[in-house]
Amino acid sequence: MMNRLPISEETWRQLVACNQQAAEEGWASPGVFATGIGPEYDPGSKLALLYVGKSAGPLGTLVGSGRDQIASGMASTKWMIEKRNKSAFWQMVDLIDPSRRRIAWTNVCKMDEVGGQRPPPAHRWQGISEPHQRALTEEIKYLSPRVMLFATSGYCGDTISDVLEELGYRSQPLNFRDGYTRLSATSDGAFAIETRHPQGWANLERNRVVELASKLLHQS
Repeated sequence: MMNRLPISEETWRQLVACNQQAAEEGWASPGVFATGIGPEYDPGSKLALLYVGKSAGPLGTLVGSGRDQIASGMASTKWMIEKRNKSAFWQMVDLIDPSRRRIAWTNVCKMDEVGGQRPPPAHRWQGISEPHQRALTEEIKYLSPRVMLFATSGYCGDTISDVLEELGYRSQPLNFRDGYTRLSATSDGAFAIETRHPQGWANLERNRVVELASKLLHQS
């Protein structure tokens, strides 16, 4: 059913070249993150959830970020479904699919700063954003999620907004306000939730976002 790669060969080559240059400049860790796709993920289905973070961060070497998209994606998927991490980021999506087998996972930024403790800051992002924006657009088209959940705390917010607008997502009203969460949708009934990274977030507020995502996944 999924007989090609989430990111086109040309865009992947640009990501690799971008990462190589950044690594040579001494500020980025070598390796490019590739999409993790659970074995039960069903593109275009009502339960298709794409979970999006900032970058692999300290997990870059653990998830197998490299220069080959197939190998890197297989490593990301394996790491995800083996549930090797119980961080706040993963605790959030585990409330929606505790098996992680029916979700897909990506990051807005496919590379990390040296040491992997954080994604590239804004002044670095400006120089690497183009292939990352194209990659995210391609991933969304390929995976055709019913719901996207961006747990990114506004990181690369302009890039995310540009991608969503290009793909036909338009702002929708929310029945709660927490200062972080925004909802948008397409005319075809696909949804995107932009919210904060759950680290240090009160469970009550986090769970409202979880409930929203679950409701959208299960509504007819």
